[in-house]
Amino acid sequence: MSETAHDIFALVQGCIRRQPASQKELVRRYAATLLSVARRYARNPSDADDILQDCFVLAFKKIESYDPARGSLIGWLRKIAVNCALAHYRNYRFNYERAAEILPENVDISSDVLSKLAFEDIMALVNTLPDGAREVFNMAVFDDFSHDEIAAALGIPAGTSRSLLSRGRRLLQEKILKLQSNELARI
Repeated sequence: MSETAHDIFALVQGCIRRQPASQKELVRRYAATLLSVARRYARNPSDADDILQDCFVLAFKKIESYDPARGSLIGWLRKIAVNCALAHYRNYRFNYERAAEILPENVDISSDVLSKLAFEDIMALVNTLPDGAREVFNMAVFDDFSHDEIAAALGIPAGTSRSLLSRGRRLLQEKILKLQSNELARI
């Protein structure tokens, strides 16, 4: 069933009035999408569940501030999910990260290796990135944040955001190269 502006308006108004049926419907409609956002940032399924719960608590608390003229409800909820995920890891975000080895810029990754990777495999590789690089990578690649927006959300300079994105890409490239060499070793 497609959502109309009227359906969403009624749902939001019900949530503003704290109607349990409306709140339940909001969770039913958007939990799966928001859980996928939380999983991209979380280190484990339990953290993703905590982030999702925090997201809905905050959404119900701030539902009056939703303005359909500024964007879709799902976009507003996704932004809340990203911010909840960032808040979840804020206290220990950049601690204990090892320096990344620099790979040459012209590394050749076989398209055959990439084609064999499922989305879940790619997400598993992204999840192995150090927290700072993983957060910036998710925000830039999946959530389409600019470096200025990332910098403001994380409280870091935009240059650090660029550096962490580059670092995340290089680490992923290294991990994919390892998969490629493992595939070649099996032959």
